[in-house]
Amino acid sequence: MDISERRARIRANLGIEPISHGQVYTFQIAIPESEQQNISLERRHLIEETLTQHKTNLIPLIVRRTEAYSEEEEYEVVYGADWCLVAKELEIEKLWVWVFDMTDEQAAVAKEEMQQLVGSSSSAEQSGDEETDIGSLVEQKLKPIYTKLNQLISNPSGNAGKSDYDEKLRVLESQLQRLLSTVETLSVKIEQLIPPPKLNLQEAKEEEIDIALEQAGANTNQRKAALEAIRYWQKSGKGLTWQNFKKSIESREHKIKNFGKGAYEKLKEVADIRSNQ
Repeated sequence: MDISERRARIRANLGIEPISHGQVYTFQIAIPESEQQNISLERRHLIEETLTQHKTNLIPLIVRRTEAYSEEEEYEVVYGADWCLVAKELEIEKLWVWVFDMTDEQAAVAKEEMQQLVGSSSSAEQSGDEETDIGSLVEQKLKPIYTKLNQLISNPSGNAGKSDYDEKLRVLESQLQRLLSTVETLSVKIEQLIPPPKLNLQEAKEEEIDIALEQAGANTNQRKAALEAIRYWQKSGKGLTWQNFKKSIESREHKIKNFGKGAYEKLKEVADIRSNQ
């Protein structure tokens, strides 16, 4: 019976389907007392090495929802207890899981099926009753891939399949370029939708105000007049207020050359007058 058939058998015989798949916090997973057994040094070393390298598990654990433990522990591990134990010791933040709703009987059968599945998949490489699991099998499968990739990086000319890998790399590069282009386009659109924050006239430097006015479309005369109006009211001791700026448009006493409604509106478009306290 191959792997796919065994997986189908688990679902068909038990009548269970996963309700979700993803990462959960390690502290949310409870380990039954019966599973809290000593792990061989060799086994522990393998799990520690994998978790330290990847910061999580490569293949999801099987867990079920439960209310039998503390408030924090929302799940109980059905398969992969040794991985969960070591992850807790190493303070691995999150683990990948398949979440099921299943009875005690279903959990026991599922665990047995998984052990048979792993055992049959590794029979050509393991002998007797030597322990193994999905994680170690994945490590075995990944090692030659890592080796091949390292060969490609260190000595690309010595590989018969170089052209295939080059083509895949070109496709990947093209996809990344399209993604970057999309991100740049989105950034521009976001900038258009979300205007930059206004300057505070109480704190902004003249150069900053001049640049902001230019970007807002103010002409040279309007920019010069706006800066002159700001200087005038700062020196007057009466302070910067929009009411005072209006006086520079309407009142002969406080009139600023070329400071009209257009310059006033542009200044109000790019700046606020906020207390600097």
